[in-house]
Amino acid sequence: MKETLYTIGEMAKLANVSIKALRYYDKIDLFKPAHVDSETNYRYYKDSQLSQLDLIKTLKYIGTPLEEVKKAQEMNPRDLLEFIADQEKLIQMKMENLMKVQQNIATMKERMERHLQTPSLGEVFLWEEEETTIIEMVAPNLKPNDLTNASYSMLKKAVEPISGFLNTGYGAIFSYETYMHIEDIVYSKIFAPVLNNQMLSTVPAGMKVATIDAGTYVCIADAYHPEKYIRNYHKLKEFIEANQLTVISDVYEIFGAVHYSSNNQEEFIIELKVRVS
Repeated sequence: MKETLYTIGEMAKLANVSIKALRYYDKIDLFKPAHVDSETNYRYYKDSQLSQLDLIKTLKYIGTPLEEVKKAQEMNPRDLLEFIADQEKLIQMKMENLMKVQQNIATMKERMERHLQTPSLGEVFLWEEEETTIIEMVAPNLKPNDLTNASYSMLKKAVEPISGFLNTGYGAIFSYETYMHIEDIVYSKIFAPVLNNQMLSTVPAGMKVATIDAGTYVCIADAYHPEKYIRNYHKLKEFIEANQLTVISDVYEIFGAVHYSSNNQEEFIIELKVRVS
């Protein structure tokens, strides 16, 4: 019985693939036509080739590189089963990584929403904070004027493998004391918030995992300027003293960029906060 031959267009419709894909598969010797007319160069395919194409489509659908698909075509059933089982494991790993990314995005959204709810800039407010995991390192004699110090780049390099490409700013820690001038403030540590706690075993030497405790915080946020900074710190301290609050933490400073376009002048929002009871 003579087997039916299909043109490339007919085969594309039967197998639900594009003509462009069939031509490319032919070019890379992945899926070749059963017959090529020597005069017209038209490609023709047989019914029996559909099963070959099904394997290609299935493996391509799950993200298998075409070079690996080529290898799979030559496997016996037992080896092919093992190959597909390995592909299943790879898919599981991808799904787990995507879940981590989803969790990171959800955490970042929460933190961005939190910052958008901040009252007027330069005004003191109380806020109930959840516990935040951070990676911290000793500050090498840094002060508030050192926002772009290279040490923050070291933190960024450490945090990226844990939280991915997402970043919610950086921070610094200094003791709650009376400061007359911004130059008097010296950080004890700098830190970066962590979005995902599942890979914290990879923290580099010289850095460690810590937490900013949950609780009630007195906060103030404003665009960064040296004069504003010390003035806002004084407002924070006056609020605490006027309301007879007890300070039970160091001061946490968190800063992030206002703009992400290179066309805008660099501007940072600084938030100072201290836990009270």
